[in-house]
Amino acid sequence: MAPVITLRQEHLDAMIAHALEDAPNECCGMIGARDGAVTALHRAENAEASPYRFSIDFREQRRIEEAMDEAGDSLAGFYHSHTGSPARPSPTDIRMMNTFFGPPFVHFVVSIANRERPDVRVFHIEGEAATEQEYTVEA
Repeated sequence: MAPVITLRQEHLDAMIAHALEDAPNECCGMIGARDGAVTALHRAENAEASPYRFSIDFREQRRIEEAMDEAGDSLAGFYHSHTGSPARPSPTDIRMMNTFFGPPFVHFVVSIANRERPDVRVFHIEGEAATEQEYTVEA
């Protein structure tokens, strides 16, 4: 399977740090990219302020999309955390994201169920299914 996206270690570290900082609530953010490579992570506020679900206020999402446009980036996808469950989209995540953000958008899930060994995985969400994909990490 070919990687769906490339990112740097600093991007992984930033997603994990965001997840740990926002715990016990889920964190969330948007991913900007160019030519299949992540250029920026955009932290967002979890409008749900919940350990079980996330959402990004449409005004904040629009502001982030405008910042991406100004930087010459495109929306590549989203990331969010699971504080007590595996790094896999939940049925709620799938229902929430499948309508408008199927492939080619990517969805990173950061599990901090084991805070000493966070797990970061990436998925395509299409219909009622989340299919794990591969990503590449560059130094």
